[in-house]
Amino acid sequence: CVALSPAACPLSAARSLVCFACTNQNSNFYCLKPTVCSDSDKYCVTVSAAAGIGNVVDLGYSLNKGCSPVCPAPPNVNLGVASMGTHCCQSFLCNISAADGGLRASATMLGLGLLLSLLTAVLRLGP
Repeated sequence: CVALSPAACPLSAARSLVCFACTNQNSNFYCLKPTVCSDSDKYCVTVSAAAGIGNVVDLGYSLNKGCSPVCPAPPNVNLGVASMGTHCCQSFLCNISAADGGLRASATMLGLGLLLSLLTAVLRLGP
């Protein structure tokens, strides 16, 4: 393109988004492969999922990165024993971080869920 006139250079190549990409990795170290996105992709996306109870029980972690035409929602979900974090951005290699990679299910949320379950059971037994 440098030797040719600007009219001969494809515009889409100059504007293509570049994101880091990986599938089902357990470390951000393995998610640093740059990928040129398609013209329809507008976002770099990082999705991390973890299961466990605080720092006590670790049931696994998965990290996925790539290009996407839309930003998936919601950004963060914590279900007590499983959690997921999503991060979207729109600039060159902007998804370098592991999103909420340290995200783990909250022991407080798990305890609150257990307390509510016990309370419901006690109220059902009643007098």
